Amino acid sequence: MSESGISKGFIVICDESDIVEQVIQNDFQLACELAPGRLITGVFDEECLEKALAFFDEARSNNSAFDWELIVPLTTGLVTLHCAAAVIDEKLLVIGASSRDSAIQFIEEMLRINNEQTNKLRAAMKDLHTASQELKRRDQTIYEEMTHHNNRLSAMQRELLKKNHELARLNQQKNYFLGMAAHDLRSPLGAIVSYCEYLLDEDRERDEADDRELVATISKSSEFMLTLINDLLDISRIESGKLNLDCRTVNLHGLISGNLELNRVLANKKQISIHDSFHGDVPETVDWDAQKIEQVLNNLIGNAIKFSTVDSEVLVDVSREETLIIIRIEDHGIGIPPEILEKLFTPFSEGTRLGTQGEKATGLGLAIARRIVEGHGGEIRVEQPAERGTRFVVALPILTNVATCTST
Repeated sequence: MSESGISKGFIVICDESDIVEQVIQNDFQLACELAPGRLITGVFDEECLEKALAFFDEARSNNSAFDWELIVPLTTGLVTLHCAAAVIDEKLLVIGASSRDSAIQFIEEMLRINNEQTNKLRAAMKDLHTASQELKRRDQTIYEEMTHHNNRLSAMQRELLKKNHELARLNQQKNYFLGMAAHDLRSPLGAIVSYCEYLLDEDRERDEADDRELVATISKSSEFMLTLINDLLDISRIESGKLNLDCRTVNLHGLISGNLELNRVLANKKQISIHDSFHGDVPETVDWDAQKIEQVLNNLIGNAIKFSTVDSEVLVDVSREETLIIIRIEDHGIGIPPEILEKLFTPFSEGTRLGTQGEKATGLGLAIARRIVEGHGGEIRVEQPAERGTRFVVALPILTNVATCTST
């Protein structure tokens, strides 16, 4: 039967005492010799002996036993075989095969060779085939369930890793926020305390000009601290998903021009001129959150003034491209270093930069501006002109989606 392509196995006939009478086939190199006159139980591993005896008892009690997994020692090591047995003319036919299907093949081959036993084994074969198919279906169901649960577990593990990574990032950012806030608030607070103590000193010699200068420094330090605290609160709310926009119809020209007038006060102190231009088919009104967009404009125009040299100019250009309003804010200042440019819109990326007259930056303004612009469904980018300076380009839809305005 080996030549016919059937898998490896052994077939023996034993007497009523489990002694081998005839070896019909033996494809294995068993550790114990399988030969007439030897006990068939000696073929099986010692730790499996009780199970083997139960197998033979079932075969003799029920005239057959099928699909018992028993361990057999080979010269190369232990192997599990699928065993079957049947009582034929008071003799015990024992089959051991490498798989359940192979055991069935051996039995079918025995039926073909021993026609006189066909009727006796056919009923048992039918039961064996049914049981085998049921086992296959059960094994397939178990495999599919295990695969499904394993895939879910893998997905949960990946999600957990992502959450842990995000948590670590947020924790690192929180620590950075606290460290940066403590560092940047310490200096102006120290200056305010020192100058206030000096001004309150009754024994010092009074000088009105000096006093005004000290008060101006206190005011400037206080403004910086207030800006920093407001930016920290803004970025904290935005990062937690609480950017609530109140989009209403607003006059576009009035929004831009009004913001420029506010920033001209800062620009005049550095002899910087601000010019605006509206061209193309610019609509009279837009549907934006005016307060938030004014915050964006204040940041971009304020940065343009901060990083521009004395006697230079800042240009604000407003145009339309289909359903978008394009706002370009360009300065002729010191430009942006390449190492900062790539991460410009991330928190604190430009926090250590100073303006052309030593003005400080919180490092949060551009990150907040990007979140606000994206919350309106727009985008913001930075360009480095061929000549000196920087150009920020903001693209905003004329009519902001109502759903976008409610939450981000």
